[in-house]
Amino acid sequence: MQTMPEIMSGALELPRSDRSYLASKLIESLDETEGLSPEWQQEIRERVARREAGETQHISQEELHRDIEKILG
Repeated sequence: MQTMPEIMSGALELPRSDRSYLASKLIESLDETEGLSPEWQQEIRERVARREAGETQHISQEELHRDIEKILG
């Protein structure tokens, strides 16, 4: 079994979209929404639902930076 530092290291190497998905699932698994406004709770649920439904486009941070560089010239 992997240690927490090994898991964390591997997770941080994931593309941004995967890290975001993982983070939302971890937060969801805590089932603690104290401190989050009802609006943020709803936003998180909607983002997770869109991700699970395949409705959002997922690109890596590297791809995003390349696209921005193209736009900025």
